[in-house]
Amino acid sequence: MKYWHVATYKLNEIKRVETNLLNQKFDYYLPKITTKKINSSPIKKILFPGYIFIKISSKNFTSLKYTKGIKNIVKFGKSIPYISENEIKNIKLFEESSKLDPVVSKIKIGQEALIKSGSFKGHLVKISSLPSKKRVEILLNFLGSKRIMSIPENQLEF
Repeated sequence: MKYWHVATYKLNEIKRVETNLLNQKFDYYLPKITTKKINSSPIKKILFPGYIFIKISSKNFTSLKYTKGIKNIVKFGKSIPYISENEIKNIKLFEESSKLDPVVSKIKIGQEALIKSGSFKGHLVKISSLPSKKRVEILLNFLGSKRIMSIPENQLEF
């Protein structure tokens, strides 16, 4: 019997993993959702970066384990968990719905946020731009003047 298992891969080797899984005739699923930032066109993003779902039987574990590009098969001790077909279908439904209605970034220019960590913890700031991945530019009132800084998105609380 085949079950959906989770494996990890190196982020920069996704093409290699997909090619090797296809060559070995493994069924795999790499969920990608459509996201959209304000004033930009929709883009596809991998839903779980670094993780891929592979449908295999227990007799194929060894060949999957040594597939080039696969780092590990997710295990908890000696137990190897699997994901039900129903859960995979739900992820696929979410993926399909994001094509029609892209997931919109929760951060907007002009929005106020609170810095939750770092040396400016507790300061109320305003988002001034979204220049790059996982970083935002903020407008900070500091020592009587306004400064623009770039900080990681995960240091902000909305």
